[in-house]
Formats: sequence, C-alpha cells, structure tokens
Amino acid sequence: MTASHPASTPAPLRYSLEPGGGCSVLASDGGPGGRRIVEAFGDLAMADHIAVIVPGNGHHLSNYYTERGPVGPRARGQRVLREMQRVDPGARAAVVVWIGYHTPQDLIRAASNAPAHAGAADLARLTHYLPSTAHITLIGHSYGATVCGLALSSARAEDVVALGSPGMGVWRRDELNDRTRLWAGHATSDWIRFFPRVRLGSLGLGRSPLHPELGAIRFDTGSATGHCGYYRENSESLRNIARIAVGRHDEVTRPGAGPVTRHPHRMMEVTAV
Repeated sequence: MTASHPASTPAPLRYSLEPGGGCSVLASDGGPGGRRIVEAFGDLAMADHIAVIVPGNGHHLSNYYTERGPVGPRARGQRVLREMQRVDPGARAAVVVWIGYHTPQDLIRAASNAPAHAGAADLARLTHYLPSTAHITLIGHSYGATVCGLALSSARAEDVVALGSPGMGVWRRDELNDRTRLWAGHATSDWIRFFPRVRLGSLGLGRSPLHPELGAIRFDTGSATGHCGYYRENSESLRNIARIAVGRHDEVTRPGAGPVTRHPHRMMEVTAV
C-alpha cells in the first residue's frame, strides 16, 4: 500500500501479488483522498495471457466500486476476462484493471499530456512485475490509450489495443516499442475523431494510432457506438479485444472484411479473403 500523495507527484505504487484466482487488489492509495487502485481478476501467477485495462478520464478510487453500467472499469475488466475465456476456453487468462495514475477529471484537463506522462512510468513498471512468461496486452480507452503509448518505450507488452484514442502521446513510430503490435478500435460514431491531434510541450496528446506514421491495425468494432461502447457485451469489438488478448491474432476481424493477417517482421497488414 502507498500513502496519499499530491496529485502532481504521486508516489510509485507498491504491488502485492498473491497466488490464487478470484479478484485481488494489487495496489491502492491509502488514507483519505486516495485516487489510485489496481485490481486483478483471475490467477495472475499462473496466467499465460494477461490483459491490462487502462481507463481514461474521471475514474478513481472513490467511484471504482460504485460506478455501474457500461463505463465502469471494474465491470469492463470482468467482462473482458469472461470473453477471453470464451474465445479460448483452454487459455489461462487474467485481467488487471489499472487506475494507477491520477486521471484527468474533465475534458479541459485531458488536453494536457502531463497526467499521462506521470502515469506511464508506473504502468511500465507494472508490466515488469507481472509473470515474465505471460503474453501481456495493454488495453487503453480514451486518455488511457495515451498513457499506454507513453509507457511503451519501457513497458513489456506484446500487444497494445487503443480504443477511441485521442492520441498515443507520441509523434513517430520509433517513440513506441517496435516489437509491440499496435491495434486500434474506432467506432464511426465516436466523437473522439474531432479531438485535435497536436503535441506542443505539455499540451496535446500526439497522433492517432491510425495515422500512417504509427501504423496501427484497425479492427472491427461491430455494434459499438459512441465513445464508450467498445466493451459492449456480445459485440465484435469485445470479441476482437479478447482475441488479441489471448493471442488469436489471425481471428481478429477488420471493418467490413475478414480476419487480419500480417507479415511477421513488419507493421504491414492485409485483409484475408
């Protein structure tokens, strides 16, 4: 556990991994005013595949257990784990919901990349704390995708999924880990497409993952609508997230097409017909 710390300089979280299934809190701010919490679902110690869910604006310890409905990070984590187990019943899967940074509390504050920079190092540190043999997928929604992008230079992750990303925090592909596959889900009705793509000092969140310079693979989001529908139950979006998280990349579907196939040594992708 960590003590409460000023929002601008949060102390590094201390993680506690205990064997066994179910759910367990890996780390949390202590004392009144704490804002961070990291919870695991499934048996992390024995998992072959671990998905780390990084939420965006407005999520914190105070509403973590009370927030209900489609935007609640805890429910999303449980939903992703169920879908991973459904997609690959034989896989040993686990999910971590990581609210390990001080999320922006409104859209005005979300124009700054400072909270993402502050959280990225701790997110990267978590990936090295997880079992070294596990396949790790970072799943960032909205501002959480920016945190994932900034963490990639030092994180250990085979895949990164950006959902409704306002920007990956970077401007060039070489600012990311070139060994990590970058995926993007963008619903056509998501207003995030109007978010300015800039980066000037602490202002702006960088390029979209779908910009040619970053070269993400776009996957089908099916019936997902708006900015918060990517984890919708029984949607192609959720199925594709789970397929990526359990390493079934050949089964991931493209918008209006079939599964993705990729050259093993490049960021190039084509659609199987």
